[in-house]
Amino acid sequence: MEIALAVPTYNQAELLRAFLSAWRELGADLVPLIVVDDGSSDATPAVLREAAHPRLTAHHLQHVSAAHARNHALRQAPTPWLAFTDTDCILSRSYFENLANIPSRYPGAAAVEGPVRPVAGPKPPFTHSLHNPGGTYATANMVFRVDKVLALGGFDEGFTANYREDTDLALTLLDHDVAIPFCADLVVEHPHLPRGFLRSLRAAYRTQVRLVAAEMRLYRKHPSSYARVRHHGDARGTLADWCVKYFALYFKECLRYLCRQPGLRAGERLRAVAPALQAMIVALAEQACIVGLCMVKWREIARLKRS
Repeated sequence: MEIALAVPTYNQAELLRAFLSAWRELGADLVPLIVVDDGSSDATPAVLREAAHPRLTAHHLQHVSAAHARNHALRQAPTPWLAFTDTDCILSRSYFENLANIPSRYPGAAAVEGPVRPVAGPKPPFTHSLHNPGGTYATANMVFRVDKVLALGGFDEGFTANYREDTDLALTLLDHDVAIPFCADLVVEHPHLPRGFLRSLRAAYRTQVRLVAAEMRLYRKHPSSYARVRHHGDARGTLADWCVKYFALYFKECLRYLCRQPGLRAGERLRAVAPALQAMIVALAEQACIVGLCMVKWREIARLKRS
């Protein structure tokens, strides 16, 4: 047994239930599974008890961070290779078949990246999804050689929220001249998951505080390679772009769905009006938070310029 799959999870019991059911049906015979419960307060422990399987190992931690949970999975890995994905991802039989062959296909690699694709169809307003055609290094679909990654320190637990810790590890590898090949066959799908309006609005400031801090930390650690994963050469440019364009990106996305998707019926567009308005309200609140944070931290941000 050369490779296992790890899934850190936090308060996503129903998504985890569906994920475990798919793994039992499609991949349990090919790849063992490690689930790291990062201190969930919902039904996650009960879901894991119900899903008992000889090839499923569950670990329960006190809640710290995604980076901490992933490092625990690396340290407890029963195999030389460990893949990561997320509870809300959809994995196919071909994914598991290709994953089982990663060690033989990339014997000298320290990490391998695979694509993350949204499900077919236009993205509805006010939903969360993920798209990585390559070069983002999202742990929704990454594979690591355990000893090589741990030798470089694993995931940086200084990233205390679930932001940028995966990109940071990839840049650490690249900074050490370790290539990360892209396996186009190793495909993960990410559905469009509805967001909660009031919950998102209440969390707008806290979320942006964490996001801005993570972006600044990423650049400080990787000033020479930061541009490989961003449209800008330094964090100052990225943050300035967010200040100007953040709301506009959400507005454009909503407008495209409501007006410019030829396959949508009128009823579908009408039903999307309310979530579109919610998306724009939350995006406006989040942009206000970003602008305020950047004004408060402008001296610090001014130093985050590529020399």
